[in-house]
Amino acid sequence: MSLINDALKRASQSDRNRPRPTGTHASMQPVAEGRGRSFSLVLGIGIVLALGLAGWFFGQWWHASHSPAPIAANEETPAAIVAPTPAPAPVAHEAIVPPPAPDPAPAPPAKPVPEAWPANLKLMGIFFSTANTRAIINGKTLVVGDMIDGIRVTKIEHDQVTVEWNGQVKKLIIE
Repeated sequence: MSLINDALKRASQSDRNRPRPTGTHASMQPVAEGRGRSFSLVLGIGIVLALGLAGWFFGQWWHASHSPAPIAANEETPAAIVAPTPAPAPVAHEAIVPPPAPDPAPAPPAKPVPEAWPANLKLMGIFFSTANTRAIINGKTLVVGDMIDGIRVTKIEHDQVTVEWNGQVKKLIIE
């Protein structure tokens, strides 16, 4: 412990005996506060003006985009009375005889329009097994022979399901 104390004493004595440089460093002087204060004042005024202008522009935009709708005429507001406009005077035309129209061509025979399917079916999944193959159509689990919205499931394969309605056959695939 005494060795540490001796080392500290020697270090402090060597600091006292060391010559101090003079004149190489300028002495520190406080900075004048006048410039800093004026800059803060100008900055504050600029921020207030910018916020004021932004508010004014926002108000102008708000009033322009939310203008009130025109008021329709009703019992509370009297409507302007408008005189009816007279009908134009009849114009005398010479009798113009149109040329005779050609005989219309016979209409082609009407094709039978197939009836639209009663439901829009969406195949959502197929569970294929040898014993119990099932398909999910419009969220319902069905097997061969089941009906959904009047449409019968006739065949379930690995990648598609065949359905029939009124003699029309449709194949559904997973989308």
